[in-house]
Amino acid sequence: MRLFRSLRYRVKALIIARLLLILAISLTLATLSNRDTYKEFYGKKLFSLHTADLKTLADQMTIKLNFFLDQGNDAAVKDVLDASFGLFGFVITDCKSEQRNCPEQRMIYSSDPSLPWLITPTTADLTSGSFAVLRRLPKLVATNKREPASSRMPGEIIGRLYVISNMPHSFSDDYLNWLSTPFDNRGAWRIYLRTALTLLFGGVIISFCTELYLMSRRRQNQILLQRESELRRSVDGYLKQLSEKDSQLTRMSRNSEMQFEEHIKKIRLLEQKVQNDEEYRELAEQIIYEMEVAQHESAINLEVELKKTREEIERLQEKIEQFESSTDTRRESNYKELEAAVRPQFSNQFEQKIFDTVSGAPQFQKGDWRVLINFDVAPGRNYRQFTDLILINQDALIILEAKYYVGVIESPGDFLNDIWISSGSQRKKIESLWGENPYHQLNEYAMSLMKILKQRSRWTFQIFGIIVFPDEADISRIGEHLGKFYRVTTIGRLPALIESIFAEARRFQASKNPVRPTVMQVEDMLRGRKVAP
Repeated sequence: MRLFRSLRYRVKALIIARLLLILAISLTLATLSNRDTYKEFYGKKLFSLHTADLKTLADQMTIKLNFFLDQGNDAAVKDVLDASFGLFGFVITDCKSEQRNCPEQRMIYSSDPSLPWLITPTTADLTSGSFAVLRRLPKLVATNKREPASSRMPGEIIGRLYVISNMPHSFSDDYLNWLSTPFDNRGAWRIYLRTALTLLFGGVIISFCTELYLMSRRRQNQILLQRESELRRSVDGYLKQLSEKDSQLTRMSRNSEMQFEEHIKKIRLLEQKVQNDEEYRELAEQIIYEMEVAQHESAINLEVELKKTREEIERLQEKIEQFESSTDTRRESNYKELEAAVRPQFSNQFEQKIFDTVSGAPQFQKGDWRVLINFDVAPGRNYRQFTDLILINQDALIILEAKYYVGVIESPGDFLNDIWISSGSQRKKIESLWGENPYHQLNEYAMSLMKILKQRSRWTFQIFGIIVFPDEADISRIGEHLGKFYRVTTIGRLPALIESIFAEARRFQASKNPVRPTVMQVEDMLRGRKVAP
């Protein structure tokens, strides 16, 4: 349990690490893309456009500002400064000197602070800024003569117009400022935000798809490891059976030899007692000869059986070694060979065919179904009730009873309480180990299985039963339903019937008992093992 918890934490840590790596790559790509955006936005288009028109804009602004300042129209002055704001901001001071340094000047107007300034300017920032002198306009004279421009005297200085650069010094400065307030609308910041969100969203989608794929691979590997573990248990059990059989045959051979020697000794003693009697002597010789022949035949049979058992052990061990040392390309084929070597032995080919049909279903391959073979549903009693097969999942148990009878399946009375007959080439009674007919037998098995569940299970299950006939049988007279929980079908229609039964059980359990065990917990419970939490 501690190992499982550690493995789960490790998987979660890897998921978080992969997500962080993908997000880091997305942010790196976003940064590179935004750097190109910065160069395109500031270095080429806007900078060249704004610089080309800056002199004209400043001349126009100076004329307007001279006029509005002279008129004392504060609102118009602010409108002019705000309307021209962009890559450059504007500040008007009260300095009336033409010299560059004007330490006593004060800022009287500026572009609105709510506009997207990178840094709101202060008086100290004006010392290195470019400026234009603002002068009072000459008074207009009421005459029809136009005065030459050269004859006009420059007006009184009323202030300065400073042009403050509002462009970032470098991409790193602009990017760090954007990261501090990513949702502000300044310069290319909206483009930065869209690019970063797009790449982050793409990274999350890629991470999600990657985790789905890896989760599917982990589930496949888990199922494969589970199948290998089950196969190893089957192999170990089969090897144990073969070893026990080898030991048993060896003991039988040794006991047979010892008994034979004892019989010979007794006969020799008898022969000594009746050595004067010719008839008894001939009889003893004949008995000895017959016993020697029987012993020889028995020894040969035991030797053949023992040889076959040991050869089978050697073949199985060889397949185990091939499987354990196989490469990835050969592992699946070696797995199938090993699985075939320890495949359960059935009493007839029809039971084997039913097992192959069930084990070939995708649900069985994924581990959602399990099959118990020759399972005794009457443990602890003075009799045995071995079922052919029991199919299990997390919601229900299905007892499969194989009946290899062809022809029309009918009954002289009703199918629930009278015998069943197959009318093929010859009329036969369908044999049942319990009760009058297969329905009685299936019901008896279901009742016994229900007692096991009451003793061992903390979950609630539905128990169904299916009587399976070959496809050559005609079950039209009996129908497919024997009450709510018992069915009759042919082997060709068996997979679809099983799926419909499990779907019905799943809907029932979802409404009544939503907390369900795993299929391995169900099998461990039925076999009397300790059930993992």
